[in-house]
Amino acid sequence: MTRAALFTLAAVVLVLFALSLLPDRRPDLPDATIALTDARVVLLPEADPAAVWTFSAPTARFDPERDTTEMFGVDDGERRVDGVLDFTLRAERLVIDRRDDLIAERIELHLVADDWDVTMEGREGRNVLVRQDVGRFEVPHVEITGEGIGRSVYQDMRISFDFTDFQAGGPGTVGTSAFVADVRAP
Repeated sequence: MTRAALFTLAAVVLVLFALSLLPDRRPDLPDATIALTDARVVLLPEADPAAVWTFSAPTARFDPERDTTEMFGVDDGERRVDGVLDFTLRAERLVIDRRDDLIAERIELHLVADDWDVTMEGREGRNVLVRQDVGRFEVPHVEITGEGIGRSVYQDMRISFDFTDFQAGGPGTVGTSAFVADVRAP
């Protein structure tokens, strides 16, 4: 009896070993990335429920494994808060990650209420990061131009979406502002 069980076990092991040597007959799975052309993407960030972001891009890709959307050639992005246009946005390449944050090497904004133009750029391998969870831009290099602010350049800047709270600088960074003051005689 023991001998028969031992032979049966050896036969099963031998058959399983032979099956493991056979080629895999499963078909190759296609790339999981979904590619779109002339895409319109709407982002409703969970962390900022009053905001609606929209983007149009000639090319967009969604990667379900990484849960990211990558858009190329965004020329007419915008952010609306409670239906009111807050700012417009342009970027050559823009990524929306799994937390709804935006990541880009360069983002150009136009703040509608203040009529300011803001150019945000990555530096030294660090990208521009738009953090939805705290309502803030994190920018290695930023240039702001417009009425009342002139031209300002800052490094390592963290700016709230409404531009009322900001921090810039750190060791070895530069910040400059040039503006025209309306001086009136007493």
